[in-house]
Amino acid sequence: MNWQVRTVLAGVLAAIGLYVTFNPVSVTSLVAGIVPWLLVGAGAIYLLGVVLRKRVRPLTMILPGLVGVFLVYAGLSLKFGDPRAVGPIGLPFLFALVLIGGGLAKLLSVPGFKQSRYFLLFLGSGAISVVLGLITLFNWAEVSAGFLGVVLGLELIADAAFLVALALRERDKEDAKETLGIANK
Repeated sequence: MNWQVRTVLAGVLAAIGLYVTFNPVSVTSLVAGIVPWLLVGAGAIYLLGVVLRKRVRPLTMILPGLVGVFLVYAGLSLKFGDPRAVGPIGLPFLFALVLIGGGLAKLLSVPGFKQSRYFLLFLGSGAISVVLGLITLFNWAEVSAGFLGVVLGLELIADAAFLVALALRERDKEDAKETLGIANK
């Protein structure tokens, strides 16, 4: 994907993030109606992948099978059970884990960008995701739909910043310069 496409996608992501941030309750209620079916669909895809696999090796089938079963369970639990929980686990808690996991994934990729002039953008995006996840995690009993919407909007903006940094890094051909040993200035 070239840097122009990444930049456009980052702009769209940032615009969606701003919209969600300023309309948190309506977006959260809309998403709550769609997410269960998306989870069931994703789980079905995982399970079909396990069933239709040509090579039957137990080790490579266990994890995708478990993920598929969990996704179907989560979707059905949200749709037909308490819409604020997946089994015994509340949605704010799951959302906090997703935010922390995404932030840690971003932060784990940061050492590869140490020479980049956009290093602080990469670092800031990951740190914001982790902080939002921790805020949600430690206040999960008091979290409202509006708060989740605002956090989701801010996370989308942080993801857009990360994507912009990747696009600018590609535009400036920083990875090629690092391979050749040329310092970025």
